[in-house]
Amino acid sequence: MGPRRRTDRNRLAELFDRHAEDVWNHAYRLTGSWELAEDLTAQAFQAAGRRTAEAALRGDRALPWLLALTTRLPRPAAEDGAPAAPAALADLPRADREAAELCLLGELHPARAAEALGTTENDVRSAVDRARARLGQAEEER
Repeated sequence: MGPRRRTDRNRLAELFDRHAEDVWNHAYRLTGSWELAEDLTAQAFQAAGRRTAEAALRGDRALPWLLALTTRLPRPAAEDGAPAAPAALADLPRADREAAELCLLGELHPARAAEALGTTENDVRSAVDRARARLGQAEEER
């Protein structure tokens, strides 16, 4: 194993040690399932492992990047008993859903979510407002 590969593994191990719990918690809020959260967490760190150089450049901004990565992973459709918020957000346009999941479920500040998603803070704030309106409608319908 070459020095670069060893360095990449060390970076990934450091990312995992620092952020695995937060990524798992986010994945759980997205799915409502311990098992699916485990799967999403593993997939997120596998994807991060393929992009360790990019992750290393993010430094203290790695967590929002990891949460965005987790949010963008494919996951099964909401099942009966899934948390109401992810189910209500599932039908939103992708950009709105991703912003809402990062800010409302992942508890990221809109500026950090915008950076992780590659968009503007205003776009994220607008998406979160639309998602909140959608959640309010879903609550009224129940």
